[in-house]
Amino acid sequence: MIKARDSTWLLLICLLIGQFYVLCHGSPIEEETDYQGDDYDYGDTDGDDGDNLEGADPPENQDLSGSPPYFDQTELRIEAKPGDDVILNCDARNFQINNAVMWYKGTTIIANGQNSVSNRVEGMKNNSILLRGVTSHDSGEYNCAILPQNVRQITTLRVGARLSILCDDRDVTDRSQTFRQGDHHKLECRTYLSAETSIKWSFNGQRVESSPEDTADGIIVLDNVDEMNAGVYQCLGDDGSRDPPHGMVTIDVHYSPKVSTHRHHVNTEHGGTAEMYCNYRANPIAISFFIKDGKTLQLSEKYSIKNSFHNGHNRTTLIVKDVDVGDLGEYLCHVENAIGSNEAKIHLSYDPETPQFEDMTIDGTKVTMHWLVRSLQPLSEAMLDYKLTGSYTWSTVSVLQTQRHNQTGGIWKITHQLDLPARGLWHARVKTRNTQGWSNFSPDHDFRLADDDASNELIDMNLPPDQIMRAGIGGSVGGGAASALQQLPAGSFFLAGLSVLWLRLRL
Repeated sequence: MIKARDSTWLLLICLLIGQFYVLCHGSPIEEETDYQGDDYDYGDTDGDDGDNLEGADPPENQDLSGSPPYFDQTELRIEAKPGDDVILNCDARNFQINNAVMWYKGTTIIANGQNSVSNRVEGMKNNSILLRGVTSHDSGEYNCAILPQNVRQITTLRVGARLSILCDDRDVTDRSQTFRQGDHHKLECRTYLSAETSIKWSFNGQRVESSPEDTADGIIVLDNVDEMNAGVYQCLGDDGSRDPPHGMVTIDVHYSPKVSTHRHHVNTEHGGTAEMYCNYRANPIAISFFIKDGKTLQLSEKYSIKNSFHNGHNRTTLIVKDVDVGDLGEYLCHVENAIGSNEAKIHLSYDPETPQFEDMTIDGTKVTMHWLVRSLQPLSEAMLDYKLTGSYTWSTVSVLQTQRHNQTGGIWKITHQLDLPARGLWHARVKTRNTQGWSNFSPDHDFRLADDDASNELIDMNLPPDQIMRAGIGGSVGGGAASALQQLPAGSFFLAGLSVLWLRLRL
């Protein structure tokens, strides 16, 4: 029989077991229950107007993604040579784990992260890419795009050709360069080939011959640059292939005017109209004017100027009307541009102009020469000088007969025939006189009388002794010797002199 005290302890134990079971197997409260949390607003229990408590901030949504990625530089340029391995970096700041990298060349995908599309492109762990053995075809714009924000960095890659032309260490391949007169520049041709290459230069289509040292180095030195250096320079890297590398550079030269005239002396007549001209070339463009007695001539009824283009030159012509004595004298044709200036002198007079050689014919020792002379006044005399090379004095012939040249007004033709006593290099010049005075001598005209077989034998000093004796050289000099000399033709006196020289050398 259970006692009352025992029953009390048994009941207490059962209550404790029940509480433990509830704690271990109780169900959570569902969301749709009407249970209110500790922060439930029970209303205005203390008479407040329902505002938040002082100092309490309202809840905010937190952005767990952080700042977007960006690049310190959005545009880059890389220069490379053919065959180089080139790394294109994609160094983005704030790169997150949820960002992805895409590489493009233009609009074509070449790499996705570290997965490349081409065998020549290798993705790297830092999102950069490696281009192996670049060629000129790899030149262009490469885009590194950070997704999903699509933040981009553009890298422009320029791969030089297999051949490059450098001017003063700057790449000028297939470009134009402008030099200034008097400058000093160096053109260098470089190739980027594994095979042995021979550098060949040409200028305006003509092969350039230079020193072996410069040819080996592919260098052309332009010292004291002038207009003659302007043109197209081409370089060929001859590697023995069907398609050797080549390049070109166009050189433009700025230079001071080059001024000239064919008529430094201009003949005119009283009351007539005189024209004086000069030709010039200049770069950049130049201006021209005429000066007399230190004063620039102004356009007027007396003076007028005509500009034209003649045989690749600019030509400026001064026209002087109603000529009188005061118009005679020296004129300056002055031309200037931004680089410098130059001028040509022209003398206006009533005297004949300087004769100009036209042509000549040679028949043995007989020479027929022709000159042209401008003179509005009739010619009264012409004087011809000639001499053999080595002579100290001129021989003079007065030519009295002249004729108008094809009935052209103001132009005269002078013709004269000479029978020269010896063969060799001769010089001739002529001047003329009209009713007003003498002209200047023409420039020397040089011509050669070729040696024939007989003359060669004499000049080579192979004269037999009997011919030397007949020339009156050697032995006693008597009447026989003198008569022998008289029988010799005129040119034989020159040969006799050579024979004397031969004997002296023998003695």
